[in-house]
Amino acid sequence: MKQDTRQAGTGNGSYEEDDGIRFLVESALRSVATHKHHEKPASRAEWVQHLCDALVAESDTAYRAVISDMVLSGFEPEDLYQSVIPDAARHLGEMWLYDEATFVEVTTGASRLQSLIRERKVGDNGPGMDRSVPLGQSILLVIPQFEDHSLGAFVAADQFRRHGVWVNLAIGLETDEVVNLVAGGRFSMVGFTLSTGNALDRMTDLVTDIRDSVKECPPLIIGGSVVDQESAVADRTGATYAVQSVREAIERCRLVSVAEPVSSELTF
Repeated sequence: MKQDTRQAGTGNGSYEEDDGIRFLVESALRSVATHKHHEKPASRAEWVQHLCDALVAESDTAYRAVISDMVLSGFEPEDLYQSVIPDAARHLGEMWLYDEATFVEVTTGASRLQSLIRERKVGDNGPGMDRSVPLGQSILLVIPQFEDHSLGAFVAADQFRRHGVWVNLAIGLETDEVVNLVAGGRFSMVGFTLSTGNALDRMTDLVTDIRDSVKECPPLIIGGSVVDQESAVADRTGATYAVQSVREAIERCRLVSVAEPVSSELTF
């Protein structure tokens, strides 16, 4: 009779058997993961979740692959920039709020969203400024070059759109680029987002440059957490108003709204 050497912890047979089981388990897990990866999201909300998962992933190319898949699935490029990206930014914030992602992951995701917007040339927005827009109103939201936080601006942009206002985003532009954009955009309002008072001096310089260069300057609005942290932001920077919510910006600039009231706590 052949002696069975496959005893617990002894003999080569035990390790071979364990390796075989491990291989089967790992193969099954890889199969499930691959199947899940190739499953196409069934709804817009699932696409946004899929994009956010890719934005916080280790891979530097996963989120771009998702964007490509969305275009192939019928999403218009304009919808991606004007709606999907703001939704993804808001969802990233919710992921951090509910401990579904770390601060580092959310920061990485936001940075990748910024890169998508930044890669879209300013000139691509030109024709869009001349087309018919809801209520005939168009505003510009600026995330200054010296400002690192952008999630609030993306969320604010989404809320302005819900009010029927056409929103253009300018991220990380040089001062002369912002000035030229304001001068040629025929905007009903230009908003700037600031998170802290550390950049108030630079914001003052930017406001001054715009006022000195633009003959018919629209209202210049500052929003963001800096408004809660610092006093007299508008007076200190030369801005027209400092506001604490999208609703306040709409009312002060006398923009016409067609949407339901939004949260008064939302800032940009």
